[in-house]
Amino acid sequence: MSAEEFCASVESGEVLVDCHDRLLRIAFIYSDEGLWDGNGVLDIVDKLHAHGWSFGQGDLKFNRTLDIFYLAQIAAGIYRHEAQFDEHVTPDDFEKFYAQHHQLLNQDAWRQYYSPEFLAQATSSRFYCLPDLQDLPDSGAEVGDPRRKGTGHFTKLPRWAYNASRTAGRSPTLSVETVTQLAISTLQQNILRLRKDHPSVQPYSATQASFWLKYMKVDSNNPTPKKHIWRPNTFDVYTAQAGFDMWAWEAHYSKELWESEEARVAILEPDLDGTRESEVRWCGMPEGAYVEIVAKQRGWDPEMGSEEEIELLAAVAVKETESIDVSNWDYEIRSHMLLGVVQAAFETDREKHIEDLKRSIAEAGNIEESKVERWIQEVQKVIEPYVQKWDVWPAAVENRSELLRQILVENGQLFAGWRLSPTSKEFDFMLKPKE
Repeated sequence: MSAEEFCASVESGEVLVDCHDRLLRIAFIYSDEGLWDGNGVLDIVDKLHAHGWSFGQGDLKFNRTLDIFYLAQIAAGIYRHEAQFDEHVTPDDFEKFYAQHHQLLNQDAWRQYYSPEFLAQATSSRFYCLPDLQDLPDSGAEVGDPRRKGTGHFTKLPRWAYNASRTAGRSPTLSVETVTQLAISTLQQNILRLRKDHPSVQPYSATQASFWLKYMKVDSNNPTPKKHIWRPNTFDVYTAQAGFDMWAWEAHYSKELWESEEARVAILEPDLDGTRESEVRWCGMPEGAYVEIVAKQRGWDPEMGSEEEIELLAAVAVKETESIDVSNWDYEIRSHMLLGVVQAAFETDREKHIEDLKRSIAEAGNIEESKVERWIQEVQKVIEPYVQKWDVWPAAVENRSELLRQILVENGQLFAGWRLSPTSKEFDFMLKPKE
């Protein structure tokens, strides 16, 4: 059956999409044009879901992360094939294509990339997240010229350090040292948790963490300009543009020292002179604009951050609000805004407190006045289950902090740190840049 005939048969219901291979084939057919048009994999997943199709089973059915993952794998296979054979893959090439890239596309392929616990989280189901065990094929390098140095999670520490650096530059009340310590602590906890069930995950390395923090200029002491403070995370797009070099450490450390036991427990000095030139160079503009589109179309740009990124943001938010009296909350700070909504939800006269909060947030100027009420309402929807569970506003600071931390860790969308798909039905908690 030709691709055209198969597509018509499944869309009419004549042929049921009742197994992984059939769904993979229809997704492959849709990718022929959909991958290069509009929002790429983000549009294709909407098309699959509109037909009631998903790669997930049971609780993973319609899991946005899982479904987009397989579309990103199809995209990786297509790019690899065309680079290797210099020929266009057609919709009728599915069987040959699947045989060549079976390792990327089989029903259990996701298990090499995602831990079941991470994939089962509510945020992973609703928002597209990148893998927590290893990078997507050929990502972590410039689009069109991947440096294949084996499989691994080469972007984990650079991405974490980039987030730490941005967070340190945004926080008006915490020192770089405090944010750095929180970043290291949350990273260590994340790695320990992952390694319990996935021993292949690289152990924490003090040397590697220190190197990437310096690479991302965490201690530059340059606060983020106000007009840029709420801009979304661009790590993966900038990496695709060859702005970051995932192997920059090779100029400073030998592989033996970089991966040594000693490097894990202490920050070691480099054993190389650092003169080796990087193999990548930022592509510049206007090429960068094209690369950004391609990276998004291929599924390299997530809608939600990694666990270690979200956990750091939550830890910083808790630290920013600790031991601060309600009368001193600063509604230019996102964490104070969020805690204000949480606190108001416990008040007996909730409506009055919400009105006061709306006025305070509007005066702070991070949201257009006409949008403040909707923003608060959407935050209320997120926190309501937690309010019902706790019943009363925690009197102790540590309990209040734990409540806020739990809400934020489990609902990373409240940070609005990553750009949603243009077709997403989720509310965008983005704050407007303040001039």
